[in-house]
Amino acid sequence: MLLAGVVIFSSCNNNKTYADMKKAQKKAINKFISARNVEVLHKWPTDSIFEENQFLLLDNGVYLNIVDSGNGNRAIQGKTKILMRCSGEYIFDTDTGAFSLFTNSNSPIEFTYGYASDVISQSSTLYSYYNTTTPEFYYLSKGIESILEYVGENAVVKLIVPFEEGSGYQTNGNYGAPLYYDKVRYQFY
Repeated sequence: MLLAGVVIFSSCNNNKTYADMKKAQKKAINKFISARNVEVLHKWPTDSIFEENQFLLLDNGVYLNIVDSGNGNRAIQGKTKILMRCSGEYIFDTDTGAFSLFTNSNSPIEFTYGYASDVISQSSTLYSYYNTTTPEFYYLSKGIESILEYVGENAVVKLIVPFEEGSGYQTNGNYGAPLYYDKVRYQFY
């Protein structure tokens, strides 16, 4: 009975709390910011032009760098259909490496502005039940969608997305992992 109690107690201690995940994420993001000499801005650049290493920390915790703001056409919630391609890096200590959906073998991620969470939920369910590797599960997130408030059609941005605003992978698949997107391109159709 004592042995069973020890096993139960030790297994409970292996689970990360939300606070533990937040702390680990903050450490990973700070390490990335330091290693890349990122300048974190807390207000919009006066000329609306971001230098290559400047990222604006948004209210939702996403770090944004606008490379190209697009052609001025803005997405309309519930109506505009988006094709998104992205590339970047996994920056969490337990998962590192690069990813890219800019190759011909990868289809763009498709969603309607305002409904990304529905696509995320569906892809997470598919991942859970069928163990498929949908790009939506890994890369589409509330954080990715929220950027459409600031940019237009054909925009290109760089992002650091925390798990709270992240994809199914970030919230379920890897226990609170942030992702760095070195390029996200939004096309409307």
